[in-house]
Amino acid sequence: MTTADHDVSTSWGRIGTWLTAHTRRGPARPAPDAARLDAFEADLGLPLPADLRAWWLLPDVTASYWIPDAFAPVSLGEALETHDIWLLVAEQEGDSFDENGQPESRYQREFMPIALGPGGDGLIVDLRPGDTHGAVLRWDHETWTLDVPQWTSVTSMLRDITHALEAGTPALLSHAALGGSQEPSTAAIDDALGLAWQPTTPDH
Repeated sequence: MTTADHDVSTSWGRIGTWLTAHTRRGPARPAPDAARLDAFEADLGLPLPADLRAWWLLPDVTASYWIPDAFAPVSLGEALETHDIWLLVAEQEGDSFDENGQPESRYQREFMPIALGPGGDGLIVDLRPGDTHGAVLRWDHETWTLDVPQWTSVTSMLRDITHALEAGTPALLSHAALGGSQEPSTAAIDDALGLAWQPTTPDH
Protein backbone atom coordinates (compact mmCIF):
# COMPACT_ATOMS: atom_id res chain seq x y z
CA MET A 1 0.00 0.00 0.00
CA THR A 2 1.37 3.41 -0.98
CA THR A 3 1.38 6.46 1.26
CA ALA A 4 -1.47 7.95 -0.77
CA ASP A 5 -3.51 4.75 -0.46
CA HIS A 6 -2.91 4.70 3.29
CA ASP A 7 -3.76 8.37 3.84
CA VAL A 8 -6.93 8.26 1.73
CA SER A 9 -8.08 4.94 3.17
CA THR A 10 -7.41 6.01 6.77
CA SER A 11 -9.26 9.31 6.41
CA TRP A 12 -12.25 7.71 4.70
CA GLY A 13 -12.34 5.00 7.37
CA ARG A 14 -12.62 7.64 10.09
CA ILE A 15 -15.24 9.60 8.14
CA GLY A 16 -17.25 6.44 7.50
CA THR A 17 -17.10 5.51 11.17
CA TRP A 18 -18.33 8.97 12.16
CA LEU A 19 -21.17 8.87 9.63
CA THR A 20 -22.27 5.44 10.88
CA ALA A 21 -22.30 6.65 14.49
CA HIS A 22 -24.09 9.96 13.91
CA THR A 23 -26.14 9.86 10.72
CA ARG A 24 -28.52 7.85 8.63
CA ARG A 25 -26.01 6.61 6.10
CA GLY A 26 -26.95 6.69 2.46
CA PRO A 27 -26.23 4.08 -0.20
CA ALA A 28 -22.67 3.18 -1.07
CA ARG A 29 -21.01 4.42 -4.22
CA PRO A 30 -20.84 1.60 -6.81
CA ALA A 31 -17.74 -0.57 -6.75
CA PRO A 32 -14.69 0.93 -8.49
CA ASP A 33 -13.72 -0.01 -12.02
CA ALA A 34 -9.92 0.07 -12.23
CA ALA A 35 -9.85 -0.79 -15.95
CA ARG A 36 -12.14 2.13 -16.82
CA LEU A 37 -9.99 4.44 -14.69
CA ASP A 38 -6.89 3.25 -16.55
CA ALA A 39 -8.63 3.92 -19.86
CA PHE A 40 -9.50 7.48 -18.84
CA GLU A 41 -5.91 8.10 -17.75
CA ALA A 42 -4.54 6.71 -21.02
CA ASP A 43 -6.93 8.82 -23.08
CA LEU A 44 -6.04 11.91 -21.08
CA GLY A 45 -2.33 11.28 -21.57
CA LEU A 46 -1.54 12.52 -18.08
CA PRO A 47 -0.88 10.53 -14.91
CA LEU A 48 -3.58 10.80 -12.27
CA PRO A 49 -2.47 12.03 -8.84
CA ALA A 50 -1.89 9.05 -6.55
CA ASP A 51 -4.50 10.20 -4.05
CA LEU A 52 -7.11 10.66 -6.79
CA ARG A 53 -6.52 7.10 -7.96
CA ALA A 54 -6.73 5.93 -4.35
CA TRP A 55 -10.03 7.82 -4.00
CA TRP A 56 -11.57 6.01 -6.96
CA LEU A 57 -10.44 2.63 -5.70
CA LEU A 58 -11.92 3.08 -2.21
CA PRO A 59 -14.67 0.54 -1.45
CA ASP A 60 -18.02 1.32 0.20
CA VAL A 61 -17.84 5.12 -0.01
CA THR A 62 -21.10 6.65 1.20
CA ALA A 63 -22.84 8.47 -1.66
CA SER A 64 -24.73 11.00 0.48
CA TYR A 65 -23.99 14.74 0.82
CA TRP A 66 -21.18 14.53 3.38
CA ILE A 67 -18.65 16.73 1.55
CA PRO A 68 -18.92 20.48 2.38
CA ASP A 69 -20.93 22.40 1.54
CA ALA A 70 -23.30 19.88 0.00
CA PHE A 71 -21.63 17.44 -2.37
CA ALA A 72 -22.08 13.70 -2.75
CA PRO A 73 -19.41 11.39 -4.18
CA VAL A 74 -20.34 9.99 -7.58
CA SER A 75 -19.45 6.71 -9.22
CA LEU A 76 -16.66 6.63 -11.77
CA GLY A 77 -19.26 6.05 -14.47
CA GLU A 78 -21.25 9.13 -13.47
CA ALA A 79 -18.05 11.16 -13.19
CA LEU A 80 -16.98 10.25 -16.72
CA GLU A 81 -20.48 10.85 -18.10
CA THR A 82 -20.59 14.27 -16.44
CA HIS A 83 -17.11 15.01 -17.75
CA ASP A 84 -18.19 14.24 -21.31
CA ILE A 85 -21.38 16.30 -21.04
CA TRP A 86 -19.65 19.36 -19.61
CA LEU A 87 -16.89 19.07 -22.22
CA LEU A 88 -19.44 18.82 -25.02
CA VAL A 89 -21.27 21.91 -23.75
CA ALA A 90 -17.97 23.82 -23.68
CA GLU A 91 -17.14 22.75 -27.23
CA GLN A 92 -20.60 23.69 -28.51
CA GLU A 93 -20.37 27.10 -26.87
CA GLY A 94 -17.15 27.87 -28.72
CA ASP A 95 -14.66 30.59 -27.88
CA SER A 96 -15.94 33.62 -26.02
CA PHE A 97 -14.25 36.65 -24.49
CA ASP A 98 -15.09 38.94 -21.61
CA GLU A 99 -15.24 42.75 -21.67
CA ASN A 100 -11.46 42.89 -21.26
CA GLY A 101 -10.83 40.67 -24.25
CA GLN A 102 -9.79 37.71 -22.10
CA PRO A 103 -11.00 34.19 -22.93
CA GLU A 104 -13.91 33.20 -20.72
CA SER A 105 -13.68 30.12 -18.54
CA ARG A 106 -14.56 26.80 -20.13
CA TYR A 107 -14.70 23.28 -18.80
CA GLN A 108 -11.56 21.42 -19.87
CA ARG A 109 -10.68 17.80 -20.53
CA GLU A 110 -8.05 18.01 -17.78
CA PHE A 111 -10.80 18.37 -15.15
CA MET A 112 -12.27 15.30 -13.46
CA PRO A 113 -15.50 15.43 -11.42
CA ILE A 114 -15.51 13.53 -8.13
CA ALA A 115 -18.73 14.79 -6.48
CA LEU A 116 -21.92 16.61 -7.46
CA GLY A 117 -24.26 18.94 -5.60
CA PRO A 118 -28.06 18.95 -5.71
CA GLY A 119 -28.05 22.13 -7.81
CA GLY A 120 -25.81 20.75 -10.55
CA ASP A 121 -22.46 22.17 -9.46
CA GLY A 122 -19.53 19.83 -9.02
CA LEU A 123 -16.25 19.28 -7.29
CA ILE A 124 -13.50 18.61 -9.79
CA VAL A 125 -9.84 17.65 -9.53
CA ASP A 126 -7.58 19.80 -11.69
CA LEU A 127 -5.25 17.57 -13.72
CA ARG A 128 -3.52 20.39 -15.60
CA PRO A 129 0.19 20.89 -14.89
CA GLY A 130 0.76 23.90 -12.64
CA ASP A 131 0.12 25.25 -9.18
CA THR A 132 -3.35 23.76 -8.85
CA HIS A 133 -2.47 20.28 -10.14
CA GLY A 134 -4.35 17.76 -8.04
CA ALA A 135 -6.40 20.43 -6.27
CA VAL A 136 -10.12 20.04 -5.60
CA LEU A 137 -12.10 22.96 -7.02
CA ARG A 138 -15.77 23.87 -7.24
CA TRP A 139 -17.15 24.00 -10.79
CA ASP A 140 -20.18 26.31 -11.16
CA HIS A 141 -22.23 24.81 -13.98
CA GLU A 142 -23.97 28.12 -14.68
CA THR A 143 -21.20 30.71 -14.50
CA TRP A 144 -18.41 28.34 -15.60
CA THR A 145 -16.03 29.91 -13.16
CA LEU A 146 -13.43 28.40 -10.88
CA ASP A 147 -12.83 29.69 -7.37
CA VAL A 148 -9.58 29.24 -5.49
CA PRO A 149 -9.16 25.58 -4.52
CA GLN A 150 -11.51 24.19 -1.92
CA TRP A 151 -8.60 21.93 -0.98
CA THR A 152 -5.09 21.48 -2.36
CA SER A 153 -5.62 17.75 -2.93
CA VAL A 154 -8.00 14.87 -2.36
CA THR A 155 -5.88 13.95 0.66
CA SER A 156 -6.28 17.41 2.20
CA MET A 157 -10.04 17.33 1.51
CA LEU A 158 -10.45 14.09 3.41
CA ARG A 159 -8.21 15.20 6.27
CA ASP A 160 -10.10 18.48 6.61
CA ILE A 161 -13.46 16.71 6.68
CA THR A 162 -12.18 14.11 9.16
CA HIS A 163 -10.97 16.79 11.57
CA ALA A 164 -14.12 18.88 11.17
CA LEU A 165 -16.42 15.94 11.92
CA GLU A 166 -14.45 14.51 14.83
CA ALA A 167 -13.60 17.83 16.50
CA GLY A 168 -16.80 19.70 15.65
CA THR A 169 -14.78 22.50 14.07
CA PRO A 170 -15.28 24.27 10.72
CA ALA A 171 -14.09 22.83 7.44
CA LEU A 172 -12.83 24.97 4.53
CA LEU A 173 -10.80 27.33 6.72
CA SER A 174 -7.83 27.19 4.32
CA HIS A 175 -10.10 27.94 1.35
CA ALA A 176 -11.54 30.97 3.14
CA ALA A 177 -8.06 32.15 4.12
CA LEU A 178 -7.12 32.21 0.43
CA GLY A 179 -10.08 34.49 -0.31
CA GLY A 180 -12.42 31.75 -1.48
CA SER A 181 -16.12 32.41 -1.81
CA GLN A 182 -17.29 29.48 0.34
CA GLU A 183 -17.63 30.21 4.03
CA PRO A 184 -16.16 27.81 6.58
CA SER A 185 -18.88 25.42 7.70
CA THR A 186 -19.55 23.06 10.58
CA ALA A 187 -21.37 19.74 10.43
CA ALA A 188 -24.85 19.66 11.94
CA ILE A 189 -27.21 16.69 12.32
CA ASP A 190 -30.94 17.25 11.89
CA ASP A 191 -33.83 15.36 13.51
CA ALA A 192 -33.87 12.85 10.67
CA LEU A 193 -30.17 12.11 11.23
CA GLY A 194 -29.19 13.91 8.04
CA LEU A 195 -25.87 15.75 7.77
CA ALA A 196 -25.80 19.40 6.72
CA TRP A 197 -22.90 21.86 6.69
CA GLN A 198 -23.80 25.17 8.32
CA PRO A 199 -21.79 28.32 7.56
CA THR A 200 -19.99 29.47 10.66
CA THR A 201 -17.38 31.98 11.74
CA PRO A 202 -13.86 30.55 12.23
CA ASP A 203 -14.00 31.16 15.99
CA HIS A 204 -17.40 29.48 16.36
